Amino acid sequence: MKTVELLRSQMTFRLDKSETTFLSATSRDLQEAFNLRREPGAFCSGAKRLLLILVLAVLMGCPVVSKNMVGLQEFKLDAQKIDGTWINDEGAILIKAIDPEKGIIKIIFLEDRDKIETLMMKIMKGNSWLYFNILPEKDSKDDYIWGRFQLKDNKLIFWHPSNEAFTKAIKDRKIKGTIEKKKQENGKLSFDTSTVILTDSAKNIVNLIESSDKSFFLWDEPVVFIKLTK
Repeated sequence: MKTVELLRSQMTFRLDKSETTFLSATSRDLQEAFNLRREPGAFCSGAKRLLLILVLAVLMGCPVVSKNMVGLQEFKLDAQKIDGTWINDEGAILIKAIDPEKGIIKIIFLEDRDKIETLMMKIMKGNSWLYFNILPEKDSKDDYIWGRFQLKDNKLIFWHPSNEAFTKAIKDRKIKGTIEKKKQENGKLSFDTSTVILTDSAKNIVNLIESSDKSFFLWDEPVVFIKLTK
């Protein structure tokens, strides 16, 4: 998507060395970043702040969120496999299974020891695939940030939904949802951003993405973490 490439090149240019370290955020920060998409001129500061965050690494400007948690049933996690420290080129996270029977984990960002930041995530099972859903703050009505999830050996992989594929599916009436388009401005640059908000049931979402041509995720742009072992 040309808009994504424009935003990436712009933000890479504007970040200095001190700002390209692994950044951290709470689940409230994540939701605030999505809320910023509705405020003219605020998008870039929000995306810049969360540029290297786990679930926002490739969502800049074109996210796909859901009104309903994505997945058909709770997934039982193996705490021994998921608990521990995970790293990638940008930094490290600590994962702890809070309720493995229900697939709930806590992610702790390890960059700043003086201010511990965390987010809660729930893993759900579809027909064949697993999905992650970032849990909003308690009593919040925010949308679910979600995507494909895979735990294989000592590798943790997250894939993000394709805005382009879901936009087309909504227009073709294959799935229910809305498309929010905003014009953003930053200095001399002006560009459009698009947010897909899925309003359909979890069952319809899962059936669509698992029975289609598998084009609903950004397969070439995963977020990958490797587990540190003793």
